[in-house]
Amino acid sequence: MMSTMVFAMIVFTYFSGLGLLISLLWTFNQSAAYKMLSQAAGFDLQQAASTSEQAGKAMRFLLIDFTSQMLGFNLLGLLILWFPFRQGTVWAWFALWYYPIMFVWHYLHYAKGTKFSRMQIVYFLLGSAALVLTYPQLGSPE
Repeated sequence: MMSTMVFAMIVFTYFSGLGLLISLLWTFNQSAAYKMLSQAAGFDLQQAASTSEQAGKAMRFLLIDFTSQMLGFNLLGLLILWFPFRQGTVWAWFALWYYPIMFVWHYLHYAKGTKFSRMQIVYFLLGSAALVLTYPQLGSPE
């Protein structure tokens, strides 16, 4: 496996692995989810959830829905990465462009000037570089 492919495997395993771990943490620790998401949003989501019983129920539902989607997506990302992408499959390379696009989307919607908004730029650059560097290896499985 070429060093550029190893770099891409590390980068995308980090993205999906971190997302998978965070979704598991948030599933069992909602206060951790509120804390991290509040930093990204720029306001206190825990406080918003405590304004009424209905608001609290709605926030819990959205959090459960969000974490289950994160869990499924990151598991799917790992499967695409470790099987078809590693073999140089073209469709998997295109599918992994979801990550850089997602990071741009996050940057546009997160509270500006936070560590979360700045990390989206770093993640976008890492993911894009990993994909551009692996382009010549497409279609040449080892």
